[in-house]
Amino acid sequence: MILFIMVVISIIILLNYVYKDMAKTEQQQKERHIQENVMLEKAIYHLSGHPYLKENHWVYFQIRNNNTIYFRKENVNTGMEIPISDLLKYEVKTESEIRHDVTLARLIALGIFAFGVKKKSKIEEQFLIVSYVQNSVEIQCIFKQCSENEKLGDIVSTINRLKIEKGM
Repeated sequence: MILFIMVVISIIILLNYVYKDMAKTEQQQKERHIQENVMLEKAIYHLSGHPYLKENHWVYFQIRNNNTIYFRKENVNTGMEIPISDLLKYEVKTESEIRHDVTLARLIALGIFAFGVKKKSKIEEQFLIVSYVQNSVEIQCIFKQCSENEKLGDIVSTINRLKIEKGM
């Protein structure tokens, strides 16, 4: 019985420590968001396209209150803020939607039958495709969600709302 009570007390102490650490981290993140003027932030994996980011590394995709987007990573130069008005394309697609598009390789391999061949099973991983112009150079980036719980549609919705509100 005493052993059971000691285990329960130990668990309570451990949970209290974890909760305090999580609360401290959350508070630090809120303070950083205020300092950096962040409206929305999502952790995503960079797959390709961004000139300053390595492939298959995570980064924070930020939408800032000054109507810009920014790719944030600790101790890494990720370029400058990108005005939302410079975005050419921004959309979220699932892997099944991307596979659904008839690719040139499928068309070459299967000819006209590429349109009728059944696609593989649906995979609902989300990808964010962002195209923008920076210093007269068109850049197209592809990102992937970090976890299945992290939905990327918030990014598109927020950018659309800002463009409507600012008349862009």
